[in-house]
Amino acid sequence: MLACESKNAVLEKETYDGPSVTLDNIDVLVSDSAVTKLRLVAAKQLVYENEDRDFPEGIYLEFYNAMGQLSSTLRANTGYYFAKEDYYKAEGDVQMKSLAKGDELHSELLNWYPKEERIYTDKFVTIKADGEVLKGEGLEASEDFDQYTILNPTGVMTLNPTKGSVDEESGFDEDLVFEEDTTSYDDEPEEIMEE
Repeated sequence: MLACESKNAVLEKETYDGPSVTLDNIDVLVSDSAVTKLRLVAAKQLVYENEDRDFPEGIYLEFYNAMGQLSSTLRANTGYYFAKEDYYKAEGDVQMKSLAKGDELHSELLNWYPKEERIYTDKFVTIKADGEVLKGEGLEASEDFDQYTILNPTGVMTLNPTKGSVDEESGFDEDLVFEEDTTSYDDEPEEIMEE
């Protein structure tokens, strides 16, 4: 009877599903054929038995082109790597920048698929590019952020730095120029007639 009780006690104990390894202040370079492809920096990395990884104190990535030159950067408050699916998720104040074009992306969530060299989100995005601020829901982009598509654009604001900053009389910032909304609304409400 004693042997059965101890066997049942062992079976009833919870299994540990936390990290198997904790690393502090990591700075990892990934290369292919002696050419740097990626740099990953994080204050803390948690590695789990299934090879998933958490970056609870933030993540910073540098992407390099085929010549080994820095092409884009990504920074977020937290990050995750899902080994089975082979993708990274960056969350919280996500910022990405293309060094070639100077375009800047801001979102709350981005997914990076290394094998496809692709960035994706279904969340709201703001992109500052060529004197414009583009906004919308969802994004697909190359990992160097040279090519991207906002899936559901919601607005464009043009920045015009050639004019003065604030008009003395009106108090409006002349650097901001809003484009006309040319959206066609099929279900526009009928005008209400007063009796």
